[in-house]
Amino acid sequence: MKKIAMLTCLKANEVCTGSGCFRAFNNREGGFEPYKGDDVELTAFARCSNCGKMTEEDPGMLKKLQRLLDVGTQTVHIGVCAKAKDGSHCRFMQSHADWLTDHGVEVIWKTH
Repeated sequence: MKKIAMLTCLKANEVCTGSGCFRAFNNREGGFEPYKGDDVELTAFARCSNCGKMTEEDPGMLKKLQRLLDVGTQTVHIGVCAKAKDGSHCRFMQSHADWLTDHGVEVIWKTH
């Protein structure tokens, strides 16, 4: 069974319920389409800690990312909220993605 998690932007929490991400996961749409017909466990739905700190400077975020490893997460889908309108990645979320990749976790920049 594949173990995946979702990581989204804390600022998006002001307007986001997570329903778009969960709908896409449940229906195997968007970034989750490759899992159609597969048994997948959602290990976490996490938010970044805040803008302004790179991963290594943020003890709370490091704990969250380590917890993803501890529960066996193999792939993390980063929410569409972590991209600017021009499609560029948030530099803080990119830092988290790099940390995950360095620790053997696949990162996919798409949920719904």
